[in-house]
Formats: sequence, C-alpha cells, structure tokens
Amino acid sequence: MKHFSTTALGVALAFGGAAIMVQPAIAAKKEAAPAGPKLSKEVREPLAAAQTAIKAGDAATGAAKLTEAKAAAKTDEENYYVAAVTLDLSKLDNNPATQQAAIDGLIASNRAPADQLPTLYLASGQAAYKAANYAKAEQMLTKAIELKTTEPNAYALLVEAQAKQNKTPQALQTLQTAIDSSRAAGTKVPADWYGRGISMAYTAKMPQQTAALTRAWVKDYPTPSNWRDALVTYRELNPMDADGQLDLMRFQRAAGAMKGQGDYMEYVLATYLRYPGEAKAVLDEGTRAGVINLSKGGSAAEINGIISPKVAADKASLGAAATTARGPKGTGKTALSLGDAYLGYGDFTNAAEMYKLAATKGGVDPALLNTRLGMALAKAGQKDAAKQAFAAVTTGPRAGLAQYWTIWLDQQA
Repeated sequence: MKHFSTTALGVALAFGGAAIMVQPAIAAKKEAAPAGPKLSKEVREPLAAAQTAIKAGDAATGAAKLTEAKAAAKTDEENYYVAAVTLDLSKLDNNPATQQAAIDGLIASNRAPADQLPTLYLASGQAAYKAANYAKAEQMLTKAIELKTTEPNAYALLVEAQAKQNKTPQALQTLQTAIDSSRAAGTKVPADWYGRGISMAYTAKMPQQTAALTRAWVKDYPTPSNWRDALVTYRELNPMDADGQLDLMRFQRAAGAMKGQGDYMEYVLATYLRYPGEAKAVLDEGTRAGVINLSKGGSAAEINGIISPKVAADKASLGAAATTARGPKGTGKTALSLGDAYLGYGDFTNAAEMYKLAATKGGVDPALLNTRLGMALAKAGQKDAAKQAFAAVTTGPRAGLAQYWTIWLDQQA
C-alpha cells in the first residue's frame, strides 16, 4: 500500500459542460413584461434602432446604438430593456464580454423576474469563470445557490472557482455542503466530485478533511477499489504504528479491497512471525486470487515453508493458553495476544472473549483493544456490539479506522 499513487483520485471535473443557455428563457420573460414600457425618447429611439440592426445582422450598429441607449437610461425599467437587447446582441456577436454585461445588467436592473434570478446569477458565474474572474464567479455562484438554482453543477463550479483562488478550505466546505444537500434530497453527488475533493485535500495535506471525504465517498460508492484507495490515502496522511498498520490491513482484507502481490505480501510480512495462521490464510487468499505463485519461489514460498509446519500445533495450543489466561496468572497482554491469534484463525467468538478478558485484566491500550474487539464482533456477525466497540475509539488514527469499520458494517446485510 505504501507505493500507491493517489493521482488516480484527482479526477478532473468537466465543469465546462455546466454552462446553460439562459437567453431563450430571458427573452420570453422580456416579451411577458408589462405592456407599454415607460421608456424615454432618448432610450426608446436608439434601442429600437439597435433591435433593427441586430435583426439585420449588423452587430456594429447594434452595439453603437445600445451604447447610446445605455448612456441615456435612468430608470430600472430602461436599464432592464437595454440589458435585454444587449443579450440579443450577444447571440449575434458571440462575444462573452457582451453576454456578461447583458446578464449583469439584467440582475442590476432590479426588474428581472424573480424566477429567473437563479439562472441569471448562475450564467453570470459561469461567464466570470470562463473569463478567469474567479472572485466574481464565486460571488455569483454563491448567490445562485442561495436562490436555489436547480443546476446541479453550480456547486461543482463554485468549488473550482474557490480552488482557483487557493481557497481550499472554503472549496472543501462547499463540496461538503453539496454532499449533505444531495443526501438530504435522497441522491448523491457524482463520484468524480469526490475524486476532485480528495485530491485537493490530499495535496493541501489536510488529513481530517481528506478522511471525511473518503468516508463520504465509500458511503456513496463502496467499491473494492474505492475502499482500497480510501484506506491507502488515510494511511499516508495519518501515520500509524506497526499494530495500527496491521489493523488497517486487516480491515482492507475484510472489505475485499486487497489488490496485487504487494498488498498481500506486506500483510504476510507483518504477521508471519507472530500469527502464522493469519499469515498462512493471507498467503492462500493471494494464491487463489492469482497474485501469488508459490511455485516460483521467492519470499512468498520461503515464508510459506516456514509457517505451514507451525500452523496445526500453534492452533492446537490456543485452548490451553486460553485456560491459563483466564486464571489468576493471566494478564491483559496475554489475553490480547490470544485474541489476536484466534482472530487470525477466523475464530471470532473466542477472539472477542479474549479481548473482553483483556479489558477486565487491564494493562493494554484501550484504543487498540476496542478496535480489535470491534473487528472480532463484526466478523462474528454481532453488528450492534461491534459498532459499540468502535464507538469507544475516539482519538488518534485508530478513531478514523473505527469509523471506516462502522461504515462498512452499515453496508452489510
């Protein structure tokens, strides 16, 4: 896992596809405006000339007459109609600056129909983003969202506008708001949005935000590949001791997120000296998955040769050792070690019993103990008890691991 590249998480969002055409709707509203607009002669005459020129395809004359009308406009109504005709001009000259001016003019006129304002602010934000005016894009897109725009990409474009200004915390908060809003509506944001957010948070070395996004990601898209990427990313930004790394690999295995010889062999190397049964089980799984070939020799074959003769006797010794652990000479550490051994052999009921015994005898790290108790209970099918154990892990890197376990448990039938 330590060699995993996180570049795969940085999926670029197709924000360019978020643009929508607002002109037809605005034109319809323009025609539906109250009859008999009160326009002064100084505005009405050049505005009419501009419309005539635009219909004739004469953009230059249309622009000149609009400049004249705009200079004479005094009222909100006059400014509204000047902006509306300017929008017509933007269709002819295909000039983004003309469109931006028209849209902003419609907003500023205070005469645009209320139901068109979300669309207008969105279009203004899109135009500003394309013009690399990211501060304005942020302002306009924020307003569009406040006005309940129905365009789903508004959040995505706002995230990008904030990111362009190096406002990573704000961008991540915007993304989280989008995630929460989607969940409240019974939907979920596109998977690529998570990729973008995780990439941003990871690059900024923000472990808490990265972990939060990866948790949300695997809640919505719990594929084995996503689980693996989430765990690898978590491990890279949250240094763990050897026991913590082993428990993360144990969860990766439980989630079906092992991939390639490297994952399996790292797990085997972490367990074969202390837990031969667990190491043997992982080797066998890697062999069945086709990523480990014992016939080719190498470290996998060497370790298999070391542990295979030990497994039967090691497993047979656990019963007597458990009896001793329950007695007055048994310690918390002894019970913990036995729980780990039972866990490795897939005897989750006895593993849970030993972990509970370790808790009563004391002398062991509560976070480590509750993590492993939760693991044993989870694999034993005791979902509620497992979640209770994981809930007791509240600090350090293990807290994040416990949260991943809880998410996974909620996804099991």
